[in-house]
Amino acid sequence: MRVGIASMVALTLFIGCSAAPAAAQARVGCAPAPAIVLLPGFADPNHVFTDASASFRATAANFAAAYAQACRSGLLRGRQLIGAGPADPSRLFLLNAPQANVVSIYVRDDDDGAGPPAAGSLVLEYYFVTEDGAAHVPSVEDLGEAIYCHVQGATPREEEESGRCLVD
Repeated sequence: MRVGIASMVALTLFIGCSAAPAAAQARVGCAPAPAIVLLPGFADPNHVFTDASASFRATAANFAAAYAQACRSGLLRGRQLIGAGPADPSRLFLLNAPQANVVSIYVRDDDDGAGPPAAGSLVLEYYFVTEDGAAHVPSVEDLGEAIYCHVQGATPREEEESGRCLVD
């Protein structure tokens, strides 16, 4: 399992002050952060990334830290991470994509065959468990970039010059 020091620090901060972020976010005009949950059928045959695992808890802590940063920066002021489209606006579903190379947040298409609750739900896609069975945790920075790309997106110039917010 690859859980870095920054993830563990974020987890410690998350556990130590879990009620404070919601109040602080409300003061600056941000909606509460959605709950992080595993998408039913989460692709993890060896069950190394479960809702009770250290990797899951570190991912939740890193997401909470990234969401709080996005809120403090003003990115989420007057906007919601989960808009009117998703089927469940209170939860962000984790989707394992062993071949992915970046973190991405998007609304699942209704016609992808996944069925409820996947269809129309907001998902966070990442290589949580790779084909070799290793668990991975996205960094606060990578999650912050995924939030930025989902909520605001890159300008055409950023996309052209740096590839920002373009997913392979």
